[in-house]
Amino acid sequence: MKKILFTFCTLILISSCSENSDTMKNLKDSESFLSMNAVKEGVNQIEPGLQYQIINSGSPDSLQLQSDNLVTAHFHGTLSDGSVFWSSVDSNEPLKTNLSQLIVGCQKAMSLMRVGDKWRVFIHPSLAYGEQGRPGIPANSALIFEIEILDAA
Repeated sequence: MKKILFTFCTLILISSCSENSDTMKNLKDSESFLSMNAVKEGVNQIEPGLQYQIINSGSPDSLQLQSDNLVTAHFHGTLSDGSVFWSSVDSNEPLKTNLSQLIVGCQKAMSLMRVGDKWRVFIHPSLAYGEQGRPGIPANSALIFEIEILDAA
């Protein structure tokens, strides 16, 4: 019985070490990706770990978003390797939500956007899902969103 318990505990320990190793590798890869991305032409940095590129600009007279706004927007989310984890564009169903309900990286970037803007936003894991990850999003993954603001109230 002691051998079985010892073997079981060893397997759990090895498994958690492997998971932690993957998590740290993802963080290192995410930070490397964001460092290389930061020097690309047209990429702007809001703060360390939060970058954007302007794809299209809406009218300068349109509403600038605030945290209490109800926003209707298209989101196309990918990992740094290009794999899609979620897309309202593909489903043709824009997301309608309060800006304050989104991950911190989206909140901060979108608070600089206006209705009609379309940006590509690059987000460090600490401003997204961090070590927890989500289904389809491994722990410590940098996220890339194409965000198009369709309406806000």
